[in-house]
Amino acid sequence: MESKPGIITVDLVHKSITLDVAAEEDFLCRTSVDELNEMRNAINEMRVENGEQPFSEEELPIAKNDEEWYQYADHAIRRLREELEEGNTPNQGTVAWY
Repeated sequence: MESKPGIITVDLVHKSITLDVAAEEDFLCRTSVDELNEMRNAINEMRVENGEQPFSEEELPIAKNDEEWYQYADHAIRRLREELEEGNTPNQGTVAWY
């Protein structure tokens, strides 16, 4: 049985990309503001251990909100954004990762 695909809209005039419908097999991921800031602190601790300066607030801001994204749609949206920034209008494509 085939699963239902998602629908992503690309507005070429306003250069915006929206996820209208998530694919049946896709799933929402969530990371809390606390988890994001713990990761930020761990990155800065590693940098200090390696003799590097920690990232500044400007380089790696302190998170103020939880983050949510769709696992599969986010990859497609990221690729679409890259293509649009390069001036390309893709008619079809595949995004793979591991």
